[in-house]
Amino acid sequence: MKRTILFLLLLGAFMTAMAQKGYTVRVKIRNLEGAKIFLAYPKAGNYVFDTNAVLKNGVYTFKGKVEEPTLAKLVVRKPSLNIKMERGFIPSPGLSFVLDNDVVDIDADANEGYMATVKGGKSNNEWNSIRSREAKLTDEGWKALVNAHAQFEKSKDSAVFKVSSQVRSRTSKEIDALQLKFIKDHPNSFVSVQFLSGMFNKLTPAELENEYNRLELAYKSTTPAKQIAEKIETMKKTAIGKAAINLHKKDMNGNIVNLDALKGKYVLLDFWGSWCMPCRRSHPHLKSLYAKYKEKGFEIVGIATESRASLEETKKVWKKAIEEDGINWIQVLNNEDIDTFDVVKSYGVSAFPTKILLDKEGKIIARNVGDGEEIDKTLKEIFGF
Repeated sequence: MKRTILFLLLLGAFMTAMAQKGYTVRVKIRNLEGAKIFLAYPKAGNYVFDTNAVLKNGVYTFKGKVEEPTLAKLVVRKPSLNIKMERGFIPSPGLSFVLDNDVVDIDADANEGYMATVKGGKSNNEWNSIRSREAKLTDEGWKALVNAHAQFEKSKDSAVFKVSSQVRSRTSKEIDALQLKFIKDHPNSFVSVQFLSGMFNKLTPAELENEYNRLELAYKSTTPAKQIAEKIETMKKTAIGKAAINLHKKDMNGNIVNLDALKGKYVLLDFWGSWCMPCRRSHPHLKSLYAKYKEKGFEIVGIATESRASLEETKKVWKKAIEEDGINWIQVLNNEDIDTFDVVKSYGVSAFPTKILLDKEGKIIARNVGDGEEIDKTLKEIFGF
């Protein structure tokens, strides 16, 4: 006990000293013509965008302070790198690193920022054991997507996305495996805390809790570790076999949507947003499922989350997307009365689209992030076709 107290006191003194010192991030970057760079990182529930880099001798230097170690991104804003789409764009991958009031040196090419080398600080040095492999997998997945969109522009055949989807699925799983092995091998690293906070949809509640319990005690007071603990409790409440949490939300006509009133049907909760391109691309498939199973006792409840400044503007873009996509099932807007009840938070949704299937008694029987292939299999088993 005395050793633990002494360790925590020394750690507290160290973190206080580091907070007083502040961070210095030096970025040497090539091919920046027509682009801008800045740092982005979370702080006190908001995001800090540090654009105050000083350029000297070809090196951009950022200086500031953080209260605790945090995951930062070096953002390269270069429009030519994005994938342009009819309803917006897909940004190229960025570079993530740990910001912890130390000196960090980044050597990057603006055209492939995610391939940069990062040196400086205990956490980043630990991360470097797998960073190169992560970067190569990210590069493979991103270039597959870029190539697919280029082919689609010429052919207008959506089948070109099948190969890129397979590549991205494989590379994503390989990155997950790399990070999970890192977590198991380095439970005393802050990088493990960050990796684990990104695995909410990839681990069972029991697996997540087991890895959380192995983390270094000193890091459990950090923001991402607290989020993991909160997520574990939420996942337990919304695990397979648990009764669904009621919505307490109004539909487009102002009527309260009550899941109890839908008992006797299989109900799919679809978490989406007008801004979410994968969500919008999944709507044609959902429409086919709805047409196929509706008369057999199947219902869909769309739960949208938007990010506009006012509720009026939020409702406007929400309703426009519903009309454009022709999704004529029950729709609710999470933003409305969100201070009273947040459906997304209550269900522990951390990625869009997320689909949750309820049985006739209102119990959760399946949960899927993405296009919903697993949901398809479950529905076929239920309805027999």
